[in-house]
Amino acid sequence: MSGSTDLPSAASAAVSVELARADLGFSAAHFSVVGGVSERLHGHNYRVSLRASGGIGDDGAVVDFRLLKAAIRAECSALDERMLIPADSAALAIDAHDDAVEVREGQRRFVFPLSDVVLLPVANTTCECLATYLLGAMRARLGALPVRFQLSVEELPGQGATVTE
Repeated sequence: MSGSTDLPSAASAAVSVELARADLGFSAAHFSVVGGVSERLHGHNYRVSLRASGGIGDDGAVVDFRLLKAAIRAECSALDERMLIPADSAALAIDAHDDAVEVREGQRRFVFPLSDVVLLPVANTTCECLATYLLGAMRARLGALPVRFQLSVEELPGQGATVTE
């Protein structure tokens, strides 16, 4: 059956490449407020994976893995060993001043060194919000590459969220 035209050519095939390496992620502290219930302050060793889908280029690749690895590592590094605060949370009162960030949630009050905090433009620090934030940051960092991204954040093995462009 040689010469069959039913097979897609490399140029027209939609292909996905994936980065799901053990060395991609970050460690961070946070707490979420879900359904009016606030979690205790705690942390995770987050794992991040990225999938890029698109056509195979003339060079035989969908996208250069080096670009993806550099971008995801830079975004993870910015969150690593930090306290993640959702700056857009309706449940929190946040006051960043001088060298400290004061966070109030209900009767609780936290004061963190400013250098240890990342104020994220999200409503919560759930995996869903972190994945959405990181996907946007990856797109902004990588620009108009002709691929669609899917990004996953796991707070524990098998427990996380995935967002797709």
